Amino acid sequence: MRPLILVLEGFHGVRDGMRRESVTLDLESLPAGLIALKGPNGAGKSTLMDNLHPYRIMPSHAAKLSVDAFSYWDHVRGPQAQKTLEWEHANVRYRSTFTFRKPGKTNKAEYFLAWRDKAGLWQPFSAPDGTKSDGKADTYDRCVESVCGSLESFFTSVFSAQNRRPLASYNAGEIKSLLAELLHIDHLRALSAKAADVAKVLAGSLDSIQRELAALSQKRETLAATERGIAADADAIAGARREREGLLATAQTLAQQRATLAAKQAELATAEARVRELAKQRGDINESLSRIASQATELTRRLGERRAALAKSIASHEATLAQRGSIEGAQAQCDQAQLAIGREEAAIQALQAEIVELGHRQTALVDANADMTSLQGQGQSKAALLKTLQQQAAVIDQVPCAGHAMHTTCPLLAQARDASAKAAEQRVSIESLRANYRERKAIVDKLTPVVAALAPKRDALKKASDALAKARSELQQATALAARKPLLEAAVTGLADARSELASADAQLSQVAEHRDCETKRLQGALRDIETEASRLSASDVTSAIAGLDRQIVANREASTALDARIEALIRQLATREIQRDAMQTELAGFDATRLRAERLSDEIAHWKLLARGLGNDGLVALTIDDAGPALTQTVNDLLLGCYGPRFTVEVRTQRALASGDLREGFEILVHDADNDSTKPVSVMSGGQKVWINECLTRGIALYLARNAGEPYETLFSDESDGPLDPARKVQFMKMKREVLRQGGYAREFFISQTPDLVIEADAVIDVEAMAA
Repeated sequence: MRPLILVLEGFHGVRDGMRRESVTLDLESLPAGLIALKGPNGAGKSTLMDNLHPYRIMPSHAAKLSVDAFSYWDHVRGPQAQKTLEWEHANVRYRSTFTFRKPGKTNKAEYFLAWRDKAGLWQPFSAPDGTKSDGKADTYDRCVESVCGSLESFFTSVFSAQNRRPLASYNAGEIKSLLAELLHIDHLRALSAKAADVAKVLAGSLDSIQRELAALSQKRETLAATERGIAADADAIAGARREREGLLATAQTLAQQRATLAAKQAELATAEARVRELAKQRGDINESLSRIASQATELTRRLGERRAALAKSIASHEATLAQRGSIEGAQAQCDQAQLAIGREEAAIQALQAEIVELGHRQTALVDANADMTSLQGQGQSKAALLKTLQQQAAVIDQVPCAGHAMHTTCPLLAQARDASAKAAEQRVSIESLRANYRERKAIVDKLTPVVAALAPKRDALKKASDALAKARSELQQATALAARKPLLEAAVTGLADARSELASADAQLSQVAEHRDCETKRLQGALRDIETEASRLSASDVTSAIAGLDRQIVANREASTALDARIEALIRQLATREIQRDAMQTELAGFDATRLRAERLSDEIAHWKLLARGLGNDGLVALTIDDAGPALTQTVNDLLLGCYGPRFTVEVRTQRALASGDLREGFEILVHDADNDSTKPVSVMSGGQKVWINECLTRGIALYLARNAGEPYETLFSDESDGPLDPARKVQFMKMKREVLRQGGYAREFFISQTPDLVIEADAVIDVEAMAA
């Protein structure tokens, strides 16, 4: 793949770095060799480099080597943008056109691939499998991969982007997939996948057959159970028929016995009449026993109720007579209570009058005390005011003009003269207050001892009131007891009558019990005589025996009918099971053939799985990679030796030893250091050494492909791959680039470097800064 013309329009990198809306880069006229892109950081170099290929990705901005991990919409601006790249591969000129439009809220992108025919006309590209470039992303990707190979192989071998993933970090599965594509043996992996698909399809068919076999196995078990059921039904039918024959024999025997008893029954008609008469007498006696027991129970209940009423009346009369002494002395208590009531009422009346009078005096004492308090406060206020007025009036006698004519007319002494006049009035008012205070004090001194007697009078009134209430209560109780005096005679008479009636009720109860016991014994004796005679007569009675035989005959007939129904059901069940057995035997006739088909299909699946494994990553792919490993390692080591000297030697191991000593497929890159006589993985080397070794690995893969591929890539790309290297190594780095171009037959390598010495050694320079508007 060789880029010829690049046109970018509406890209952020072009607008921000070159201050231009679009840029056109003509690469067709550049010389062969190393082509450097030169410019300061942010000038747009990586934007140009990331678009010098036909794939739908800018590799330095992608999280991984996949179009799904990158979006052009993060790098274009404005309502529309476009990328046009004309490139050449295998002497055919192609043109990739990417258009990005934002007509509204949605984004629309189209990707077209065209090729130029011999007449110089551009034609839409169609892949060998019939895929045609129609503007869709997936069809474009398939078309480009049909020309240049997969995206992963291109960016792993010939395009070294910034932030690219080093080969040493690839796991065994990833490196196998990558090397299989690079070695053009990915068709083996495709065949392995097809073989696995065939095995999967066959496995589906085998599952169906195995389910059929499982169903047939279940039917075989069902058939065995059905045959066991048929045998059980046959045994049940035979047993039921034997049981029915036994019932028929029993029925004949019962019929003969009943005929014998029927003949005997005609001779016993007289005995039957006597038995019926005895049964009627038995019923009459039982009815009499029930009537006697009921009458005795009713009389006992009534007498019990009467005895309870008499006992209650006796208890009442006895309680009244027990209070005879209190009732007879109640009148004297009434007289004493009335005397006490009169005495206490008189005392209460006198105390109430005294308390009323003392209450008036207590009110006067309270008013006098209040007046004294008020007069005392007024006196204190007026005394303070008098003192103030006297101090103001004393100024009259203390001024120097005292005794002069102007002394009485001096305006400065007007306040003092006014205070002197008010002081005289204040003295009179104070004297009046003192006189009133002495009058109130005399009243208080007089009333205080009188009012002190009010509390004892109130206590005496309370005691008199309590005594009056007690006397009235005693009078009420004594009056109630005195009113019951006429009841004493009635209680004596009633008590005697009640005791007499109680004795009569007890005698009646005894008579009722004796009569009930006597009649019960008599009737029970008669009942025993009837039972004895009935037992004697029933010993020769055959009616009950005939009835028992009739019941047995009916039960025998019902059992025979049930057995007939059971036998019929068993016969139907047996026929049904035989039909089911015949049907299942017909279905199971192909069981062995189905099993043989399943076994053959299982063997076929095993063969296809073995083929899928043999053609897959762990089979021919692994063997081919192992065969290519020495040649690839030799190419890398030749680069290291020619460019960097004999210090480092690379070893690519495609197998790793297990703890058991067995080997398993793997991938590991080891570096042998001749100066330090040590071996270590690339992952533990210094940053510059990692770049050095990884770049040799990448270019070694590119050289291997250039020597073995039918149509090798013509151009290499690298974006600031020399960053961590020291100045001496950077010079060797350029030497390696030229060596790779020479050995691989590449026409050009486009590279970006911030090292001026490397840019000077380039065969041509694209000054990105000079392209800025």
